[in-house]
Amino acid sequence: MKNIKQYGISLCMAFALVSCSDYLDINVDPDSPTNFAPTVDARLTAIEHAVLHTHGTTAHFTALVEQHITPTQRGNDRYGGPAQWEFTGANPRTVGTYPYQIFFVAAGGNFKDLVDKAEEEGAYHYLAAVKFFRATGFMVMTDFFGEMPYTEALGAVSNPAYDDGETIFNGCLKELDEAIELFQKTQEPGATPLAKGDSWNGGDVNKWIRMCYGFKARWLNNLSKKSALYKPDDILAALDKAPKSNAESIIIRHEDKDANIVDPLWGDPTKTSFAYIWLVNWSRVYYITKWYADLLTDFDGKGITDPRAYRLIPLIQTGENKQWTLSDGVDMRTDVRIVPGEFVPAAYDAATGEWTGSPAGRNYVSLHTKGVVNSSFKDVADDGTVLNSGTYYARPDAPAHFMAYPELCFIKAEVLLRKGDKSGAFNAYKDGIASHFSLMNGVLADYGDNDNLSKTPMSQTDIDAYLNTAIGTADDLTMGKIMMQKYIVMGFSHQNWNDLRRFDYDPQVYRGWEVPYEYSSGSSSKASVPDGRMLRRFRHSIHEYNYNNDNLELSHPAATKDDIYSYPVWWDEAE
Repeated sequence: MKNIKQYGISLCMAFALVSCSDYLDINVDPDSPTNFAPTVDARLTAIEHAVLHTHGTTAHFTALVEQHITPTQRGNDRYGGPAQWEFTGANPRTVGTYPYQIFFVAAGGNFKDLVDKAEEEGAYHYLAAVKFFRATGFMVMTDFFGEMPYTEALGAVSNPAYDDGETIFNGCLKELDEAIELFQKTQEPGATPLAKGDSWNGGDVNKWIRMCYGFKARWLNNLSKKSALYKPDDILAALDKAPKSNAESIIIRHEDKDANIVDPLWGDPTKTSFAYIWLVNWSRVYYITKWYADLLTDFDGKGITDPRAYRLIPLIQTGENKQWTLSDGVDMRTDVRIVPGEFVPAAYDAATGEWTGSPAGRNYVSLHTKGVVNSSFKDVADDGTVLNSGTYYARPDAPAHFMAYPELCFIKAEVLLRKGDKSGAFNAYKDGIASHFSLMNGVLADYGDNDNLSKTPMSQTDIDAYLNTAIGTADDLTMGKIMMQKYIVMGFSHQNWNDLRRFDYDPQVYRGWEVPYEYSSGSSSKASVPDGRMLRRFRHSIHEYNYNNDNLELSHPAATKDDIYSYPVWWDEAE
């Protein structure tokens, strides 16, 4: 653990000192980097990048577990394994290493030096940001792994002890409250303005405070299984101080340019969206699942297609008339990925730059799309036919809805429905859907006149028709409708997996959801998730096994057992 920690700090300093045009141009002397050179604003920018990357990589793996997407890989593979709930062998054990390393190395390794410099300056808003980063980062860790080093983490202890989930959860809430207090303080004269290093909110302290309250509402709502701790009025009070409109949301925009600017830790481009990096830019091919496609094309079993479907499901143009056709979803409830010829990975022809071979007569369109960082990929044929439309959340310039108003509407709808206020719950539910349409349209409008249907705004006529016919009324509102619409709104977010676990993967809530067929048909999968249990957490990072194994074994009776995946994290245990 000591070696990994020291190695991580040196790596994170390399990340903090790399020159990346005006985005991460923070060198004082690029030929002689030291951990004292970066200013508070430079470190803040680097940490924001790493924290967002932590959320993005976590969401990538949870989206596989949830059956939002599926890769072409199968079996004992770090990507195919989560999709079919199979975690035998070494590769799936390294799944947790990605978010772990990015948080503890790229983000956490910079915390202390940023705090030291901010305290010297009286830069309270930078101190507040570190409190927020710690809170949201450790909460992601405990959501993903359960027990974690927390109290002794990121300090002088070489082999930090583990804390239980309740300690981490309460500690993160406390740090969030401390961040809010610090954001409300006036910085000392001469302290570096927050705006100088803040790539998320442009130094708008009020947006940071609202973001903190948004996360507080999310986390308090995650206690829904804890009858003594779940307090609806506290959640509503937090929502009252959280973003109340799309304009107050924390939406992080990305850019499709500067392919040669990459971070030295992972070799990924620094300006593109993390969904694009993980789902498109790397050498894997992903498809959406049938369950996810059905949310958008047959919500509530009414056979009504959501206008968002043509922006969230990949499209291809077919026939002489170049008709737009939605991708089929891969039905994870069947043997389609097992039977030869049923689900054949699309083939990429390097000579033509085109994808060929629609498998088994189905219209599977991958999430691939062309970008500056993946310029060899051909998404439009020579005659102008669109071969892959891309999707809203997975383009190089896709936005990250880090803490957006639509999510908060659905939290409010859930809370009010639990309180018996169906009318208020429906209004919040409908507002969440409508605001998501508006949020998407604001981004889509930036593409201007475009021949790609997936990049065009939705018409108000289509939006109104959907809101008036597909989503139901206050009288027939159910928790299932709220959670399925929330799932659509959240895009690639690990909170979707939190919600699925809170509701125990209930198909009465998440209509039509089933465990993947490959899990049900494979005995090796059941070593990790035995019959009658569900996937509840991920196994710890390989670094904890290698460098902190004694404390890891003490953290949970099944910490190093094959079936640790089936044990709920603290907030997921009913009381």
